[in-house]
Amino acid sequence: MADAIGRFGAFIRREAPRRPLLCRRLLLDGYRTFGFKLRHFPDARLPKSRRYLAALVNRAIVSMLAHPEKAALTSVFLPCELLTAFGIQPMCAELYAAAVNGANAEKVFVEAAEATGLAETYCSYHKVLLGSAFSGVLPKPGFIVNTSLVCDANNLTFRALADYYGIPQYYVDVPPCGGAESLNYVADQLRELASFLEKQSGRRLDEALLRAAIVRSKKTVENLRASLDEKSARSLPGDMTSEMYEIYASHIALGTEGAKRYSELLLGDLRKAPPSRGLLLLWLHTLPYWQEPLQKLLNFNDDCQVVSCDINFEGLVDIDPDKPYESMAGRLVNSAWNGGGEKRIAAALGMAKQLRADGVVCFCHWGCKQTMGLSLGFKNTLEAGGFPTLILNGDGCDRSNSSDGQVATRMNAFLEMLRQGKSRRRP
Repeated sequence: MADAIGRFGAFIRREAPRRPLLCRRLLLDGYRTFGFKLRHFPDARLPKSRRYLAALVNRAIVSMLAHPEKAALTSVFLPCELLTAFGIQPMCAELYAAAVNGANAEKVFVEAAEATGLAETYCSYHKVLLGSAFSGVLPKPGFIVNTSLVCDANNLTFRALADYYGIPQYYVDVPPCGGAESLNYVADQLRELASFLEKQSGRRLDEALLRAAIVRSKKTVENLRASLDEKSARSLPGDMTSEMYEIYASHIALGTEGAKRYSELLLGDLRKAPPSRGLLLLWLHTLPYWQEPLQKLLNFNDDCQVVSCDINFEGLVDIDPDKPYESMAGRLVNSAWNGGGEKRIAAALGMAKQLRADGVVCFCHWGCKQTMGLSLGFKNTLEAGGFPTLILNGDGCDRSNSSDGQVATRMNAFLEMLRQGKSRRRP
């Protein structure tokens, strides 16, 4: 399978500059083919919930590329219940870039973006997105909706693509401070977003459909919270890809039946899983799920597993179906990633305690200056709290910015240190 993907990616990298429409069609066909495999020949090592999630994510990728005119290009933190109520498919920027990476085809689009003068240090997820657009491979979406939350690149990438495609853009500005004033400010913007979507779709918002989406979000969040409690004591077979897929369920897909169903299956699988007996790792920031040394160390390994990453719990805030706009705004304003580094560091420490983690990996993704800037703060605070922390440099999306040898050496040494420490603590 890996050889076939490698050859497929090499073809896309070679032909995208000359035949972008062919490559667009081949990527879509490739994701459809992979979807067939996921549905009919899933990885037997995965529990039911994670097999379901893999197929769910694949369907989203196929849908947004097969019908781009019906899709809205979004950032990963955008609350999408309104899009769900209108039947609009989110074309998530980060999900698209990760899918291109999964096809081993990202490098040609990184180079296409950099050829326009974009800095080499720009986030590689955004470079893949921009390069795909500029090369003609990324199909034109209907419009763009994004937020300012967390990622500085959001403020540049989506505006550039709106200009490039000549399509409308709606921007949700999130103040870095919390409180009722900020919450109401963002909620009012989301009400205006509903009017924007009515104009783009030509349909009136059905408030009953929006409420149903918010109810599903509430149940999904409750199940994901309960799953975090179970993860502290259970060993569920999994891999880094599944943890990365969960970002879709905990963000873009919130409000859908698919995300709710996944959360139910996950909680059920965890409650039936055997007790944990190995190392439990908390991961901070995005996951380079494709990197071979990490796959060998962390995938389907009862002796060491990633139990959660902070992207998957940063926005699990309370939801009130009677206040849909305030509930969606709350996920932004009250996010653990909004309002300064101290808030995010405190959330990581709290989750390390809740998960009873043996150690923490802070992954400094290339181009993400926020996480890089916080890395020493993470390490100092977490280690003072009793959680050994590894700062690991790499790239979540661009293979050329990562060193397999360095990652293998540092991760092996860190895990060995954790094992020795755990052995000394045993009675």
